[in-house]
Amino acid sequence: MKALKGLVFVVTLGIFLYFQFFVEGYGTKLVFKGTEVYYTKNVTEEMANKLGNYLVDAEFADGDEKAVQLDKVDNTYQFRMVTQEGVANNEEWLPTFQGFVAELKASVFPNDNVELHLCDDGFETLQVVAYTPL
Repeated sequence: MKALKGLVFVVTLGIFLYFQFFVEGYGTKLVFKGTEVYYTKNVTEEMANKLGNYLVDAEFADGDEKAVQLDKVDNTYQFRMVTQEGVANNEEWLPTFQGFVAELKASVFPNDNVELHLCDDGFETLQVVAYTPL
């Protein structure tokens, strides 16, 4: 019985730490039609809402569960998107990602620098696609 109580404590502590450091570590969460938009302390809630509303209008946020994160490092916004394994480094997807960055720049970040970070499910960057003018 004592071992079971210890196991319950360890599991409970593990779950708490996971949510405390990993999930909450992504930033503040807003939800737009099933898409979780996390934004860091470097980003205003206004900018996160602008991004979320754009994602709805662009039908990226379509009711399916997705997760993105918005961060700002120096003078560059980083739109961080979780991708399926193998997609981030697949050259066939590069034109699509470049088009998406151009749309983000025009619609959400017209006066700012922006990058698309293709990430694993822990928001670790696998590939960066920077905005390049046409």
